[in-house]
Amino acid sequence: MTTPTTELDARFSEPGAVATSWDETCQALESAELFWICTVRRDGRPHVTPLVAVWLDGTIHFSTGTGEQKARNLEHNP
Repeated sequence: MTTPTTELDARFSEPGAVATSWDETCQALESAELFWICTVRRDGRPHVTPLVAVWLDGTIHFSTGTGEQKARNLEHNP
């Protein structure tokens, strides 16, 4: 996997703030027990929901039922 470049947008950052490194981000993802996923409904509205997931080999893995809103959103807009 290519390591992403981390940088801050000065318009939305405190003066002197430093971007979180990719290594730190991976450590946080590896130890997380709960994630939040944001998907987009067909009409453009956001849908945010917590979910149990696993960060493994640089990829997030989760399961969802076919009738759940996040599944319908991802099917329409992966």
